[in-house]
Amino acid sequence: MIGRVVLVLAMVLAAPVAQAGLNSHSVSYEVKLPADAEKTGQAEGQGTYSLIRSCQGWTVGEVYQFGIDKGAPAGSKLGPQADRLEERLTATESLDATQLAYQTRLRLNARISNATVKATLGADGGKLRADLGSHIQASDLPAGTLPPAAARAALVDALLANKPDPIEIHTIEMVRFHKPIVERFQRLPPEQMIPTALPKELRTSTKDFAKGRTFAVRRRVGDFNEFGDEFWLLHESGVILRRLIKRQNVALLLEAREVTLFPPPKCD
Repeated sequence: MIGRVVLVLAMVLAAPVAQAGLNSHSVSYEVKLPADAEKTGQAEGQGTYSLIRSCQGWTVGEVYQFGIDKGAPAGSKLGPQADRLEERLTATESLDATQLAYQTRLRLNARISNATVKATLGADGGKLRADLGSHIQASDLPAGTLPPAAARAALVDALLANKPDPIEIHTIEMVRFHKPIVERFQRLPPEQMIPTALPKELRTSTKDFAKGRTFAVRRRVGDFNEFGDEFWLLHESGVILRRLIKRQNVALLLEAREVTLFPPPKCD
Protein backbone atom coordinates (compact mmCIF):
# COMPACT_ATOMS: atom_id res chain seq x y z
CA MET A 1 0.00 0.00 0.00
CA ILE A 2 2.82 2.39 0.94
CA GLY A 3 4.58 1.59 -2.34
CA ARG A 4 1.47 2.45 -4.34
CA VAL A 5 1.10 5.78 -2.47
CA VAL A 6 4.74 6.65 -3.12
CA LEU A 7 4.34 5.79 -6.82
CA VAL A 8 1.22 7.94 -7.18
CA LEU A 9 2.91 10.82 -5.34
CA ALA A 10 5.94 10.60 -7.61
CA MET A 11 3.71 10.69 -10.69
CA VAL A 12 1.93 13.79 -9.37
CA LEU A 13 5.21 15.58 -8.62
CA ALA A 14 6.55 14.75 -12.07
CA ALA A 15 3.48 16.03 -13.89
CA PRO A 16 3.78 19.45 -15.49
CA VAL A 17 2.21 22.21 -13.43
CA ALA A 18 0.85 25.41 -14.94
CA GLN A 19 2.29 28.28 -12.89
CA ALA A 20 0.49 31.58 -12.49
CA GLY A 21 2.61 34.68 -12.86
CA LEU A 22 4.68 36.17 -15.65
CA ASN A 23 6.00 33.58 -18.15
CA SER A 24 8.29 33.98 -21.13
CA HIS A 25 6.02 33.94 -24.16
CA SER A 26 5.42 34.93 -27.74
CA VAL A 27 2.12 35.87 -29.36
CA SER A 28 0.98 36.39 -32.94
CA TYR A 29 -2.05 38.64 -33.47
CA GLU A 30 -4.67 39.21 -36.11
CA VAL A 31 -5.78 42.83 -36.40
CA LYS A 32 -9.38 43.59 -37.35
CA LEU A 33 -12.29 45.90 -36.67
CA PRO A 34 -14.28 45.05 -33.52
CA ALA A 35 -17.70 43.49 -33.97
CA ASP A 36 -19.54 46.70 -33.03
CA ALA A 37 -17.56 48.89 -35.45
CA GLU A 38 -19.28 51.45 -37.64
CA LYS A 39 -20.63 50.35 -41.03
CA THR A 40 -18.02 52.35 -42.95
CA GLY A 41 -14.27 51.96 -42.81
CA GLN A 42 -11.96 49.01 -43.14
CA ALA A 43 -8.85 47.92 -41.28
CA GLU A 44 -6.57 44.93 -41.28
CA GLY A 45 -3.13 43.99 -40.08
CA GLN A 46 -1.02 41.69 -37.99
CA GLY A 47 1.27 41.80 -35.02
CA THR A 48 3.78 39.84 -32.99
CA TYR A 49 4.87 40.26 -29.39
CA SER A 50 7.56 38.43 -27.43
CA LEU A 51 8.69 38.66 -23.82
CA ILE A 52 11.62 36.34 -23.15
CA ARG A 53 13.64 35.86 -19.98
CA SER A 54 17.34 34.97 -20.08
CA CYS A 55 19.90 34.61 -17.31
CA GLN A 56 20.80 38.27 -17.79
CA GLY A 57 17.35 39.82 -18.00
CA TRP A 58 14.29 40.22 -20.19
CA THR A 59 13.98 40.95 -23.90
CA VAL A 60 10.84 42.50 -25.37
CA GLY A 61 10.01 42.58 -29.08
CA GLU A 62 6.93 44.08 -30.75
CA VAL A 63 5.97 44.54 -34.40
CA TYR A 64 2.51 45.80 -35.41
CA GLN A 65 1.42 46.60 -38.96
CA PHE A 66 -1.90 48.29 -39.64
CA GLY A 67 -3.79 49.28 -42.77
CA ILE A 68 -6.66 51.71 -42.15
CA ASP A 69 -9.11 53.12 -44.69
CA LYS A 70 -11.77 55.21 -42.98
CA GLY A 71 -13.70 55.84 -46.19
CA ALA A 72 -13.92 52.29 -47.52
CA PRO A 73 -17.21 50.35 -47.39
CA ALA A 74 -17.31 47.78 -44.59
CA GLY A 75 -16.01 44.41 -45.75
CA SER A 76 -14.16 45.80 -48.75
CA LYS A 77 -10.44 45.55 -49.41
CA LEU A 78 -8.07 48.35 -48.51
CA GLY A 79 -7.60 50.86 -51.31
CA PRO A 80 -4.52 52.86 -52.33
CA GLN A 81 -5.67 55.75 -50.15
CA ALA A 82 -5.45 53.65 -46.97
CA ASP A 83 -3.04 54.73 -44.24
CA ARG A 84 -0.22 52.28 -43.59
CA LEU A 85 1.22 52.20 -40.09
CA GLU A 86 4.02 50.21 -38.52
CA GLU A 87 5.20 50.17 -34.90
CA ARG A 88 8.42 48.37 -33.92
CA LEU A 89 9.98 48.08 -30.48
CA THR A 90 12.93 46.09 -29.15
CA ALA A 91 13.94 46.38 -25.51
CA THR A 92 16.19 44.77 -22.93
CA GLU A 93 15.92 45.14 -19.18
CA SER A 94 18.05 43.77 -16.35
CA LEU A 95 16.71 41.13 -14.00
CA ASP A 96 16.72 43.61 -11.11
CA ALA A 97 14.71 46.10 -13.25
CA THR A 98 17.28 48.89 -12.81
CA GLN A 99 18.53 49.09 -16.42
CA LEU A 100 16.52 49.53 -19.61
CA ALA A 101 17.54 50.06 -23.23
CA TYR A 102 15.20 50.13 -26.20
CA GLN A 103 14.73 51.22 -29.79
CA THR A 104 11.55 52.19 -31.62
CA ARG A 105 10.71 52.67 -35.28
CA LEU A 106 7.39 54.22 -36.26
CA ARG A 107 6.03 54.59 -39.78
CA LEU A 108 2.96 56.43 -41.04
CA ASN A 109 2.87 56.02 -44.82
CA ALA A 110 6.19 57.52 -46.01
CA ARG A 111 7.02 59.25 -42.72
CA ILE A 112 9.44 57.37 -40.46
CA SER A 113 10.71 58.24 -36.98
CA ASN A 114 13.26 56.43 -34.82
CA ALA A 115 14.29 56.62 -31.19
CA THR A 116 17.12 55.06 -29.18
CA VAL A 117 16.63 55.19 -25.43
CA LYS A 118 18.53 54.24 -22.28
CA ALA A 119 17.25 54.50 -18.74
CA THR A 120 18.28 53.78 -15.17
CA LEU A 121 15.53 53.00 -12.67
CA GLY A 122 15.29 52.34 -8.97
CA ALA A 123 13.75 53.00 -5.58
CA ASP A 124 15.45 56.41 -5.46
CA GLY A 125 14.39 57.48 -8.94
CA GLY A 126 16.23 57.36 -12.24
CA LYS A 127 17.09 59.01 -15.53
CA LEU A 128 16.00 58.50 -19.14
CA ARG A 129 17.88 59.69 -22.21
CA ALA A 130 16.15 59.45 -25.60
CA ASP A 131 18.00 60.10 -28.85
CA LEU A 132 15.25 61.18 -31.25
CA GLY A 133 17.55 61.91 -34.17
CA SER A 134 16.89 65.64 -34.33
CA HIS A 135 17.50 66.18 -30.61
CA ILE A 136 18.19 64.54 -27.26
CA GLN A 137 15.37 64.33 -24.71
CA ALA A 138 16.25 63.81 -21.04
CA SER A 139 13.72 63.00 -18.33
CA ASP A 140 13.75 62.27 -14.62
CA LEU A 141 12.04 59.03 -13.62
CA PRO A 142 10.11 58.93 -10.33
CA ALA A 143 11.05 56.40 -7.67
CA GLY A 144 9.56 53.00 -8.36
CA THR A 145 9.25 53.39 -12.13
CA LEU A 146 9.21 49.91 -13.72
CA PRO A 147 10.51 48.71 -17.10
CA PRO A 148 8.07 46.72 -19.30
CA ALA A 149 8.58 43.15 -18.04
CA ALA A 150 8.58 44.22 -14.40
CA ALA A 151 5.48 46.33 -15.05
CA ARG A 152 3.64 43.40 -16.63
CA ALA A 153 4.65 41.15 -13.72
CA ALA A 154 3.42 43.72 -11.20
CA LEU A 155 0.05 43.91 -12.94
CA VAL A 156 -0.39 40.14 -13.08
CA ASP A 157 0.62 39.76 -9.43
CA ALA A 158 -1.83 42.46 -8.36
CA LEU A 159 -4.70 40.84 -10.26
CA LEU A 160 -3.92 37.38 -8.89
CA ALA A 161 -3.74 38.82 -5.37
CA ASN A 162 -7.13 40.49 -5.94
CA LYS A 163 -5.82 43.93 -5.03
CA PRO A 164 -8.46 46.66 -5.19
CA ASP A 165 -8.99 48.85 -8.25
CA PRO A 166 -7.50 50.92 -9.65
CA ILE A 167 -4.19 49.09 -9.90
CA GLU A 168 -1.48 51.70 -10.50
CA ILE A 169 1.69 50.81 -12.40
CA HIS A 170 4.46 53.40 -12.74
CA THR A 171 6.28 52.78 -16.00
CA ILE A 172 7.48 54.48 -19.23
CA GLU A 173 5.65 55.40 -22.45
CA MET A 174 8.02 53.69 -24.89
CA VAL A 175 6.41 54.27 -28.29
CA ARG A 176 6.10 58.01 -28.92
CA PHE A 177 6.77 60.22 -25.91
CA HIS A 178 9.47 58.35 -23.93
CA LYS A 179 8.25 59.81 -20.66
CA PRO A 180 7.26 58.39 -17.25
CA ILE A 181 3.57 57.54 -16.97
CA VAL A 182 1.13 56.00 -14.53
CA GLU A 183 -1.06 53.20 -15.89
CA ARG A 184 -4.33 52.72 -14.02
CA PHE A 185 -6.05 49.38 -14.54
CA GLN A 186 -9.70 48.77 -13.71
CA ARG A 187 -11.39 45.37 -13.85
CA LEU A 188 -14.35 45.13 -16.22
CA PRO A 189 -17.63 43.23 -15.89
CA PRO A 190 -17.93 40.20 -18.22
CA GLU A 191 -18.35 41.09 -21.91
CA GLN A 192 -18.11 44.85 -21.32
CA MET A 193 -16.02 46.55 -24.03
CA ILE A 194 -14.11 43.37 -24.89
CA PRO A 195 -15.02 39.66 -25.29
CA THR A 196 -13.83 37.58 -22.35
CA ALA A 197 -13.88 34.09 -23.86
CA LEU A 198 -10.68 32.69 -25.33
CA PRO A 199 -10.32 33.41 -29.06
CA LYS A 200 -11.99 30.58 -31.00
CA GLU A 201 -9.04 29.88 -33.30
CA LEU A 202 -6.36 30.24 -30.63
CA ARG A 203 -3.46 27.77 -30.81
CA THR A 204 -1.32 27.31 -27.70
CA SER A 205 1.87 25.43 -26.91
CA THR A 206 0.29 23.73 -23.90
CA LYS A 207 -3.21 22.32 -23.45
CA ASP A 208 -3.25 23.58 -19.85
CA PHE A 209 -3.21 27.19 -21.04
CA ALA A 210 -7.01 27.31 -21.22
CA LYS A 211 -7.21 26.43 -17.52
CA GLY A 212 -5.50 29.66 -16.51
CA ARG A 213 -7.40 32.65 -15.18
CA THR A 214 -8.10 35.64 -17.41
CA PHE A 215 -8.82 39.24 -16.49
CA ALA A 216 -10.63 41.88 -18.55
CA VAL A 217 -9.24 45.30 -17.68
CA ARG A 218 -9.34 48.89 -18.84
CA ARG A 219 -5.95 50.61 -19.14
CA ARG A 220 -6.07 54.36 -18.62
CA VAL A 221 -3.11 56.76 -18.84
CA GLY A 222 -3.64 60.43 -18.04
CA ASP A 223 -0.46 62.01 -19.43
CA PHE A 224 1.47 61.38 -22.66
CA ASN A 225 -1.36 59.39 -24.21
CA GLU A 226 -2.71 60.33 -27.65
CA PHE A 227 -4.89 57.24 -28.17
CA GLY A 228 -7.18 57.15 -25.12
CA ASP A 229 -8.13 54.09 -23.10
CA GLU A 230 -7.18 50.54 -24.04
CA PHE A 231 -9.05 47.38 -23.10
CA TRP A 232 -7.18 44.13 -22.48
CA LEU A 233 -8.01 40.48 -21.92
CA LEU A 234 -5.00 39.38 -19.89
CA HIS A 235 -4.05 35.78 -19.08
CA GLU A 236 -2.44 34.93 -15.75
CA SER A 237 0.78 34.05 -17.61
CA GLY A 238 1.10 37.68 -18.70
CA VAL A 239 -0.15 37.05 -22.25
CA ILE A 240 -2.49 39.70 -23.66
CA LEU A 241 -5.09 37.66 -25.55
CA ARG A 242 -7.11 40.63 -26.79
CA ARG A 243 -6.26 44.30 -26.98
CA LEU A 244 -8.70 46.97 -28.11
CA ILE A 245 -6.83 50.11 -29.20
CA LYS A 246 -7.27 53.17 -31.40
CA ARG A 247 -5.11 54.31 -34.30
CA GLN A 248 -6.02 57.15 -36.69
CA ASN A 249 -9.14 57.54 -34.51
CA VAL A 250 -10.29 54.04 -35.56
CA ALA A 251 -10.89 51.22 -33.05
CA LEU A 252 -8.77 48.13 -33.76
CA LEU A 253 -9.00 44.71 -32.13
CA LEU A 254 -5.79 42.72 -31.76
CA GLU A 255 -6.76 39.08 -31.18
CA ALA A 256 -4.24 36.36 -30.36
CA ARG A 257 -3.99 33.54 -32.88
CA GLU A 258 -1.00 31.62 -31.52
CA VAL A 259 0.61 31.64 -28.06
CA THR A 260 3.85 29.91 -27.13
CA LEU A 261 5.02 29.70 -23.51
CA PHE A 262 8.69 29.08 -22.78
CA PRO A 263 10.25 27.49 -19.68
CA PRO A 264 12.46 29.66 -17.46
CA PRO A 265 16.19 29.57 -18.27
CA LYS A 266 18.55 27.30 -16.37
CA CYS A 267 21.12 29.62 -14.82
CA ASP A 268 24.05 28.93 -12.52
